[in-house]
Amino acid sequence: MRTVVRAKTTAATLVAALLASLGTINPALAQDESLSELMAEGRPLYQDNCAACHGDRGQGTGTAPALDGNVNLESRPLIINQVLWGSSEHGMPPFADVMTDREIAAVTSFVRNAWENEFGIVFPRSVELRR
Repeated sequence: MRTVVRAKTTAATLVAALLASLGTINPALAQDESLSELMAEGRPLYQDNCAACHGDRGQGTGTAPALDGNVNLESRPLIINQVLWGSSEHGMPPFADVMTDREIAAVTSFVRNAWENEFGIVFPRSVELRR
């Protein structure tokens, strides 16, 4: 019994030490940094691939819906699938063969957080899992 208690205590001590050593890294800040990186990467991808239909400011153009203030962007799976596979009934092309997982994560993170939107980050792993 002492061995089990000692092992648990040692593991807890190691975890505590590890967390203390990483104390300068705030997980929320790390996510914000990742979001800002993806936003920066996503902006030109949006301009090159999406703005012609969705507008420079996500306002929509009549041929595609507005993205600014669009509550459908709250759903990560919905937007990832939309960008990956497109929507033939709405004239949106698929980007699965054109963009990498990181690029799709970047452009979807951009539209989910640009303008008045605040829907959070899309990680490349989330895109990979939906392919």
